[in-house]
Amino acid sequence: MSVNRAVAIAAATDQKELRSFYGQAVSHGAANTLCTPEEERAYGTLRLLALATLRLPDLYLYAHLLEALDEDPTIEPIPSLVTTRLSEIAAGALRLAHRALETHADELGYEPGAWIARALERARTELCGDPELVLVDQARRCAIALTRAIAATAGEAMLVPGELADGLARLLVVCVIATTVG
Repeated sequence: MSVNRAVAIAAATDQKELRSFYGQAVSHGAANTLCTPEEERAYGTLRLLALATLRLPDLYLYAHLLEALDEDPTIEPIPSLVTTRLSEIAAGALRLAHRALETHADELGYEPGAWIARALERARTELCGDPELVLVDQARRCAIALTRAIAATAGEAMLVPGELADGLARLLVVCVIATTVG
């Protein structure tokens, strides 16, 4: 299946299905993090963000590879290794960013649910927006959001959840597209 076809299918995903994808990504991301839930919960916000960010070069690489293979008419179908790895990396980064949001919320005493809802809404907007959605651009924008979240931990704590919501949305978009293509 082509990336454009996967985007069209993903655009038809309703909010309930998107929430389900999010939950699955958080769950399946454990295979990529190689940490137990207890270890993840013991880490601070900054460490979780750093661990999520460490996955972004690979996310960018596999997103670019998927798009390049998708554009080559001699390669069909797209090798499942590419879509599987992209999905795994996105899920791992999403899980760590989700844990960072939970940890940050616990540290500052706010409910993370509203920020997760914001991430889901932003992901839905991205999926329904440009029919030629570019995965590489989503990976790049995710890197920007998570980097801003890291920077905000130094003195602008309430900017962190908004940036995390943006990063989570972009990771979810990549996850949904990679899963749909695969």
